[in-house]
Amino acid sequence: MTWKTLSLFARLSVVVLGIMVMTSGCGPDAKDKKINELNAENDQLKNDLADKDRLLNDAMVRADDARKTIDELNQEMAKLRAAGAGGKEGAWTTFKNFDMIEVPGSVLFESGKADLTSNGRKTLGNLASDIKSRYADRDIYVIGYTDAEPIAKSKWKDNWELGAHRALTVVRALHESGVSYDQLVQANCGEFRPKKVTKSKNVAENRRVEFYAVRRNVAGIEKAEKVSRGTEAAD
Repeated sequence: MTWKTLSLFARLSVVVLGIMVMTSGCGPDAKDKKINELNAENDQLKNDLADKDRLLNDAMVRADDARKTIDELNQEMAKLRAAGAGGKEGAWTTFKNFDMIEVPGSVLFESGKADLTSNGRKTLGNLASDIKSRYADRDIYVIGYTDAEPIAKSKWKDNWELGAHRALTVVRALHESGVSYDQLVQANCGEFRPKKVTKSKNVAENRRVEFYAVRRNVAGIEKAEKVSRGTEAAD
């Protein structure tokens, strides 16, 4: 239960206490009027609480769907790379269930940093135009990757944190260029799931950001909305 939900429960308790106090301390007319007011406030708080619970449930369902989709995308890309296929650098590639483009980390960021270079910001501006014109009806998954070189001389705790901040920077840049947040899903794999595994930890190809244009699971979204409205029981 969230702190907002707890806060609503606390307010409901105050309303109930107020009703008890007014019942014992007012004349008939004033007492009835106050009870009606408190009952109305009580009903409104219950409605607010129910709305927040529905929103929370909807968010949890969507987050779970996003995690499952990211796992599926990574598994499919791993199989494609093992078979010698993969996304073409700098161009969208169409696969069975999604379109994908990969941008090298060196294009977007300086080493050990999560601030976009001028070239990186221009690249993302062009990418945002593609998304708006070609994939306006799809979800865009943004997944950050780093190499496995240990963090030594930067503010980041580890590569996982660096990859997460880079993905967030990219998502915000796409939004600033007109892509809706409703369409964007931020994810991060850090140094894990590299493109190439060699004895050398510092593999440049592993520093990248991948973008997946995924058709929305309309059936899943509709089910989530029904569950959030309480019109269908969750599985």
